Amino acid sequence: MCDNSILQPPPIGAQIRALRVAKGWSLAELARRVGTSTPTLHRYESGWDRFELATLWRVARALGASLEIRLLPREPSSPSARQTTRDMVRLLRSLFWDKPLAASDLIDHRSWVLARVLLFGDRPQVEAARRFFGDKAIGEALRRREIDARTRAYWNVILDDGDASEGS
Repeated sequence: MCDNSILQPPPIGAQIRALRVAKGWSLAELARRVGTSTPTLHRYESGWDRFELATLWRVARALGASLEIRLLPREPSSPSARQTTRDMVRLLRSLFWDKPLAASDLIDHRSWVLARVLLFGDRPQVEAARRFFGDKAIGEALRRREIDARTRAYWNVILDDGDASEGS
């Protein structure tokens, strides 16, 4: 078995960008070769972590690379890893462009905050929110009207086949 704790590869977006730049291709050129849009590839290279597997296979093929998918056990979070309210506001404030996020929003408008995180957050934001609020709160937020079916389905798989979205 391989010990993955020693050397972690860079995020996949950085790998895509490095391979594309090494070939001297623009985003538009790679998008053309992959059969997807330039904005999609831009999101991938910029840290978006809700990848379409079929698109990743096409990206890898276009770049002459192989795609490796691994499942790694989660490390248990320690009590010291728990985010404070102030930390959460700092981490999530970029997702609230229309209204400044206040510490009280984390308590008074938890579902609204989580809906924003689930729809627009990057992986570190989502992971921190999940630790901070818990899976039950995420399940409650998934029932909000603004959560599209695709996002809801994704999180239902992540949260034990939908148990959290049914309020368990």
